[in-house]
Amino acid sequence: MVIDGRIERIDVDSAGILATTGAGVGSTEAAIGAMFPGRVSVEPHPYDPPPNYHDLIVESELASDSMFGMVFETDGKLVYQYRAGRKPAVLAMEGCS
Repeated sequence: MVIDGRIERIDVDSAGILATTGAGVGSTEAAIGAMFPGRVSVEPHPYDPPPNYHDLIVESELASDSMFGMVFETDGKLVYQYRAGRKPAVLAMEGCS
């Protein structure tokens, strides 16, 4: 996602494109929690009803990077897509069309 000529967010929906921690499409919810201990909040997916679909929102561990984050969308078990970038763009459900 580009806003005012600046890359604000990257969306990934294919296996094999991994974050530096090794997280990616196909990772389990438990693995995401283990990779980012104490930094993951679980929210119901806005378009798919609980208890199945979740958004795992990962906050940066550094206060100086508090404007950055990641969101892993899951089917309740496995990540099917994720995004990383600056807030508020990374928290927006919709991407560029």
